[in-house]
Amino acid sequence: FSFSLNAQPPVISFQNQSLAGVNNPVDIVSAGDGSGRMFIVQQNGLIKTWDRNTSVTPPNFLDLGPSGENLITTAGSEEGLLSMAFHPDYDGVTNRYFFVYYTDLASNLAIRRYETAAGNPNTVDLASDLLILTISHPGQTNHNGGKLNFGPDGYLYLATGDGGGSNDPDDNAQDGSSLLGKMLRIDINNTSLAYGNYSVPPDNPHTAPGDPIDDRIWARGLRNPFRWSFDRLNGNMWIGDVGQGAREEVNFRAAGAPGGVNYGWDCYEGYIRTPGQPVCNPDDYIQPVYDYNNPTPGASAITGGYVYRGTEYPAFRGYYLAADVYSGNIYILWPNGSGGFDSSVQSAVQTFIFGFGEAEDGTLYAVGGAGVFKVEATGGTVLPVRLGSFAVRRVNGVNELKWTTSFEENTARFHIEWSANGLGFTRAAAVNASRNTGGGSYTYLHMPNTQGSLYYRLAIEDDDGSIRYSSILQLVGDKEKAKIYPTIVRDRTLSLSLPQPASLFQLVGGNGALVYERSLANATGAVTISLPSLPKGLYIARVVLKDEVRQEKILVE
Repeated sequence: FSFSLNAQPPVISFQNQSLAGVNNPVDIVSAGDGSGRMFIVQQNGLIKTWDRNTSVTPPNFLDLGPSGENLITTAGSEEGLLSMAFHPDYDGVTNRYFFVYYTDLASNLAIRRYETAAGNPNTVDLASDLLILTISHPGQTNHNGGKLNFGPDGYLYLATGDGGGSNDPDDNAQDGSSLLGKMLRIDINNTSLAYGNYSVPPDNPHTAPGDPIDDRIWARGLRNPFRWSFDRLNGNMWIGDVGQGAREEVNFRAAGAPGGVNYGWDCYEGYIRTPGQPVCNPDDYIQPVYDYNNPTPGASAITGGYVYRGTEYPAFRGYYLAADVYSGNIYILWPNGSGGFDSSVQSAVQTFIFGFGEAEDGTLYAVGGAGVFKVEATGGTVLPVRLGSFAVRRVNGVNELKWTTSFEENTARFHIEWSANGLGFTRAAAVNASRNTGGGSYTYLHMPNTQGSLYYRLAIEDDDGSIRYSSILQLVGDKEKAKIYPTIVRDRTLSLSLPQPASLFQLVGGNGALVYERSLANATGAVTISLPSLPKGLYIARVVLKDEVRQEKILVE
């Protein structure tokens, strides 16, 4: 009863918002405080606020560059202010925290916390500055990672690069004592003796005594995960990891899945073993869910994106979007309903996209060398539901329908439809979909006014109003039994109800002797039997039908 997920993604385009005064933006985020504002992060250290309703020069929010706090270096092409994230409880009043990620003046990786000013969320209280974490990054200026995200669990996640250089010369990505080439997970709501202004979540994968891997590490084996995201609907993690000279890759981790995995670099680049490297087999290795060829070294770099969750483009919901910096290609992934993903490539859409970000309403934006873009979608098909099972049975006179799904994306509701002949169907009820991409289980009890055979199907309604139908199931009705009545006979008249042809009626006395017999000549329906004069007492009335013999005790008075 499964539907195929051979979906067709929409055609993606980038609408330049023509914002004056924006210079080399690398990230764009929402505060999540209901204001609708976006914060544009520039590599030169400036953060600008944008209300999304104007194309005038957005005002400065914070300056970490030489003309401001003078905390960052941009000596290398991949250095500078790289990302920011607002605390998940940020409201600009009782919680005013936000965090920035940058390369400091010594080219190390750093996270700092600030607060917006009390009474004015458009400015920053510079006195609130607090250094959270510094990660040594010696020798190279590239492969810094670059994205902060809070997970659905409230913890802060940070993806770091391997430290730079060809083939990870210091083997940082596989070294469990190094924080480079990793996905880190820390608790910024609590302090600790070990780490000062933050602590380690107790369920991090390497917190057991004696575990040699640093307990801040959530996952290993990354090269340069410059951009990555959480799916805001279900918490799934998507990582775009920039390759070296052969492959670019997308890694995926389902929400609720444990950490401790290894994405393979520098033993693997995408699905293949890293060219020119000795064969190695990393512990806890998992493959990416997608990779693409890099035919020209240095001319490909994936920018990990987002799963679209806005409402403006219903046929775009549930598709994951990533970009390539140099080719301008767009890569779209979507679940195939069996645990894997299908993919599509749209060529040369927009070059030099360095980051994506979501507005509070789910609108998707991109930033890059040419400014800020709104991501727009045209056409495409809505991702359908995938039914796992559908069954119906009769329980104590009630028809019980049960069905499961293994995948739901844009499913609004299930209409239960029934029919007496399998042709014309009537809707009995509607059951709202769980909207769980991992699927759901459903039960509906139908109480029709008949015990005869019925036919059932599900009319599955998507968010855009389109309908798909399940297979039709037949519920065979209870066989109508022949009836002999009344059980107390006072006027020598007995009635028969015959749902199938009957050949013979017999009356047997209490001693087992046959006292009366009458041919019924394959009669059906209602038949009246006039009994002869009989002594009062208990008798057995018997009807011989085509498929059975029906008998009933009667009392003759």
